Amino acid sequence: MAKIDIKNISKDELIKELVRMDEKPYRAAQIFRWLYKACPVPERSERYRASVKSFDEMTDLNKELREKLKDKFHITKIVLLDSKRSFSDGATKYLLKLEDSHTIESVFLPEEERSTLCLSSQVGCKFGCSFCASAPFGFVRNLKASEILDEVLFIKAHNKDRTITNIVFMGIGEPLDNYNNVIRAIRILNDEDAFKIGARKITISTCGIIPGMEKLAGEKLQIELSVSLHSADDKIRSKLVPINKRYPLSDLMTACKDYTRQTKRIITFEYILIKGINASEGDAFKLARLLTGLLCKVNVISYNQIRAKGYEPPAIDGVKNFIRTLKSRGINAMLRKSKGEDIDAGCGQLRISRL
Repeated sequence: MAKIDIKNISKDELIKELVRMDEKPYRAAQIFRWLYKACPVPERSERYRASVKSFDEMTDLNKELREKLKDKFHITKIVLLDSKRSFSDGATKYLLKLEDSHTIESVFLPEEERSTLCLSSQVGCKFGCSFCASAPFGFVRNLKASEILDEVLFIKAHNKDRTITNIVFMGIGEPLDNYNNVIRAIRILNDEDAFKIGARKITISTCGIIPGMEKLAGEKLQIELSVSLHSADDKIRSKLVPINKRYPLSDLMTACKDYTRQTKRIITFEYILIKGINASEGDAFKLARLLTGLLCKVNVISYNQIRAKGYEPPAIDGVKNFIRTLKSRGINAMLRKSKGEDIDAGCGQLRISRL
């Protein structure tokens, strides 16, 4: 029989497996701490090391149990293929190889008071946003929850001097198209015996998958929702974000209003400014009209140039005017500076260079 991927199951599911093995339920918390937390290593000079890669390293479990675990479970591993570190802001992008040799990207974003991980949720993406470097190679498969957690474990192990405070699902793939695995991973990220990252420090970004938004509203998780908007005009948005043809702006805004009503939480709209496409003062007025009365804020981002796409960012004065126009109409808007521009940190750019 195929072994169970132990990082792909919840603590409650692990307890059930342990009971079937005639083991005590409390062992699940111990195993979780070994898998996901830094563990003391008395014989080494440093105080901690990264989470374990084998059951033999779980030294407070008796040998009989460790053998049972080896027979029943598998611990996934992820391998570094390439990395780039920004000299300007310290952002580091990692190209990682999964056990089936497919590749994903993850980004470490250090700041003075927090450290954010930008995670992928799929190998490739099926939604074909015209400005994204992930689009040309299409969709391969969903990431398992264990593979999402491996991204976090890998970056955590390679940045031991920083505490991971925030998680954003803004890497390769559409998180709400891989709903079950992403939510499973989030519950483990939030677990006190695992990463213990507060739900409010976790953000899911979507291009506007309305059924996923409706489902997420019912989860009663205090996570943040970010919607990639990029235009208040259906024709332009359909060009930039083709899923708009299936879920047009009127339906998307209704779903957003329903989400804020159910969750009482603000929605963040991501708006990438592209010269000559969606960055004029008129575009700002349209956006303000679309969002008036909605519990939201807008992150305005100047386009992180991907040469193959042919798009360009607007001049900085145009960016400032766009934000000023939104604010004059009562919209909470701010400029979000792109990190790692000197290392092509935009989604998919390192992967595309290898492919």
